[in-house]
Amino acid sequence: MNMITNISTSGAAGPITPNLITPAMLGWRHPRKVAYIHRHPQLNDHCLYFWDHQENIPVPTDSQDLSFLLEDIYVEERGQFKANKLIIDADLGLDGRLRLVVGFSTACATTLMASLSALSPALLNGPLALRLRAGSSQGVVLPAIYIDNEWIDGRPLSRDDKGNALPPIDLLTEVQTLLRHGMEVEMLPHQIRKAQRSIP
Repeated sequence: MNMITNISTSGAAGPITPNLITPAMLGWRHPRKVAYIHRHPQLNDHCLYFWDHQENIPVPTDSQDLSFLLEDIYVEERGQFKANKLIIDADLGLDGRLRLVVGFSTACATTLMASLSALSPALLNGPLALRLRAGSSQGVVLPAIYIDNEWIDGRPLSRDDKGNALPPIDLLTEVQTLLRHGMEVEMLPHQIRKAQRSIP
């Protein structure tokens, strides 16, 4: 497996220092393998959390910066309201695997997908660093991807030449195509699972 490093920062434009991910770097404990990207009203400006089902409360992660290998990305209906969510299956190295969940039509999801769609298949298939920060507008989460010695903010990339927002599904399709090419596979894991379920 590739060596994965955590990218720590000192301010938005501060020095970049790679550090090896250590167990519980995000503060999660088994079996918490799902984390949510959202500005929950109980957490102020913290954007990444686990859900404590026993206490029915959000539990913020220790860090909002993480590095991972992208294993899969897709949309599915989740929750009691069957809302569309962007699902990112990530391999955190020593911290294990984590499923990230974010609203599919949110600014965070479209920005993140636009950033990923700007990468080559080879870069998309290598270690990625993700930084999450609270935006100035209420409820907005701003993601940035660190690659090739710079943070990529996909907000400008999520719009066409006329300034119109690109459909989230088009961005997702582009990322999935690039990821398949980088992995040299015909189907991503979620597509394989779907095909297996359809077999009588």
